[in-house]
Amino acid sequence: MNYYKIIGGVRYDRKLIEAADAYTQGRGEFRISLEEIQALYHQATDGHDITVIEHNTLLYISKHYMLTNKAITWLSEQLQTPEEGISTITERVIRQMFELPTLRVEIGEETVEQYLAGGETRNWEAVLQGAMEAFLHSSQGQLSFVACVARHDRSYHETNDQIAVLKSYLDRRAHLFLIPPDSTAADSRPYDLPHVLDPTNFWTFVLQLQDFEPVEFFAFVHRVQPFQYSRGQFSKKASLEKTIQAAVQQFARFSQMQWVIPANEIAKQLEIIPQQNFGNALFAALNTGIFNQESSNSFGDFVRQEVWPDPDTDISENMREYANTGVLHLIPIDYRAQTDAGTAWFPVPEQYSFWMDGEWVFGLEMPWKTHVRLMLTTPRDGNDGDTAWNEGFIDDQLSIGDRLQQVVTKEFNLEGMELRYDLDVFEAQRQQYGPEWRHLPGLLRQALNTLLHDYLTVNSMFNVVAKAHKEEVDQAVFDDPKAFHDAIGKLISDHLRTSGVIEMLPEINDENVFPFGEKGEDHWLVRAYAGNLADHYFWIVIPRWPNEDQRPYNYID
Repeated sequence: MNYYKIIGGVRYDRKLIEAADAYTQGRGEFRISLEEIQALYHQATDGHDITVIEHNTLLYISKHYMLTNKAITWLSEQLQTPEEGISTITERVIRQMFELPTLRVEIGEETVEQYLAGGETRNWEAVLQGAMEAFLHSSQGQLSFVACVARHDRSYHETNDQIAVLKSYLDRRAHLFLIPPDSTAADSRPYDLPHVLDPTNFWTFVLQLQDFEPVEFFAFVHRVQPFQYSRGQFSKKASLEKTIQAAVQQFARFSQMQWVIPANEIAKQLEIIPQQNFGNALFAALNTGIFNQESSNSFGDFVRQEVWPDPDTDISENMREYANTGVLHLIPIDYRAQTDAGTAWFPVPEQYSFWMDGEWVFGLEMPWKTHVRLMLTTPRDGNDGDTAWNEGFIDDQLSIGDRLQQVVTKEFNLEGMELRYDLDVFEAQRQQYGPEWRHLPGLLRQALNTLLHDYLTVNSMFNVVAKAHKEEVDQAVFDDPKAFHDAIGKLISDHLRTSGVIEMLPEINDENVFPFGEKGEDHWLVRAYAGNLADHYFWIVIPRWPNEDQRPYNYID
């Protein structure tokens, strides 16, 4: 049996861990008593000086297992010898235990003594180890150190040793501080204070990394219980330009998004609630709000109705594709007056009302494809970067004819394909079967996507083309399924350009029914024809209320 047990990238004594497990198992057994911790200590020493690994293991047990107060006090006395000072302990924990030779550490002995003077029952070594474990393991919020590395570093997901990846960041251009318990916002320090500084209950550490500026990461270690956690926040010391650019492009990863966010409006809104963090609010709106699909008119609902993706594709990628083309606005406090006066950057419809005293409100307009406007809201006092909502609406500024032509020529490059549609038929079906907010360009987009990508239906256009062109495009010679799908999609596009006709929404009546009996109240109907491919229609069936169980499909009649 391996003598060591690896936990969080640190080696521990396996037998001591197993003994601690035994002491805390069984009915009523959840705390390690004074007698039991003494037994563990004597098992560790066993007639010799305690080794570094045994020392670290006992520290780990004191932090991660419930001990009685007497047991905590006794073990603290054994593990922190008088001759080993705070600086020596700090160096040993950082350099030996966590193997971080170049992490810059700025922890003054006076600051540690200030915390210890407040009735501390956990020793300094356990506290510092707890802080490092919080940074390496806690992922509370999308701005925690772990979450930021996972989002930005592909190697984090490609290795089994993720702790090593995290340590590689800590060991380059990183700086660790312990925040004095008497710190105030007026102090001149190289870091911000967290949203809530609670020295009565928590030691508070801050970690700065050049790789993730201007976000700072905080670790909170409980003064009594073996409990710690970590989260991050945008530094208020950073310039507004740097904060917005980092939140939009670096952290939320919208590299093409533009913004209209006046500094004077931010300053005005920061007066509403003390200690607001604009960077965190902006990040939450983009990283969480855009992808929140719980509201009734959510952006996700819109994308599902506008785009029929390949069944193997996550719809969030389509949502990101849309949003990345957008222009982001901060909705002003007097947005309604500006809208009424016609001076608003982002006019807000009458049906939208917000609690401006309690919410940051952003507007995202996406002129690409159908013109979508998205309202994003996040609490003013929220600082975890995880709470935000969206609600969307369509605001087409082009005529339906121009928008349909853009879909055909600009999005799908199908110059030469004939498009037939009747707006009266479209509006009649909306009125008869339900005026849900889908627009005709979205239906056309789904119809074309279905023709290009529906390989699940046996006699779809995709499979008919694949069979007709088997000799020139043989699936067996493709190692990558996507490459095969792209090749068939190119052939379909060629057929549509040279002999294609798309007829949108033929009137549904007794003489014009779906071939397989689909009902008009449940489905939109489109039909396609490609004369140099087949002399029959391809019927495209699109659910009126899409869901994961029923996607658009097409088949030859």
